[in-house]
Amino acid sequence: MLSARDRRDRPPEEGVAAELQGFAVDKNFLISLKGILLETELVFGIILVSVFAYDAFKIYRTEIAPGASQGDRQ
Repeated sequence: MLSARDRRDRPPEEGVAAELQGFAVDKNFLISLKGILLETELVFGIILVSVFAYDAFKIYRTEIAPGASQGDRQ
C-alpha cells in the first residue's frame, strides 16, 4: 500500500484516466436515498432557474423594451 508521500513523489500518469482520476462517479451514492434526493433537488433547481429566467425575460420584453421604442415614435 502506498502512503501519501509515495503517491506524491511518483511522476504523474498520462492519458485520460489520469485526467479523470478525481472525478469518479460513485454509483452506490447515486442509488442511495441521499443521492436520489440530490438528483431531485438538482433537477428542481434547474427548472426553477429556467422559470425565473423566462419570467425575467418576459418582464423585460413587456416593460423595458417598449419604453425604448416609444421614444422613437414621438
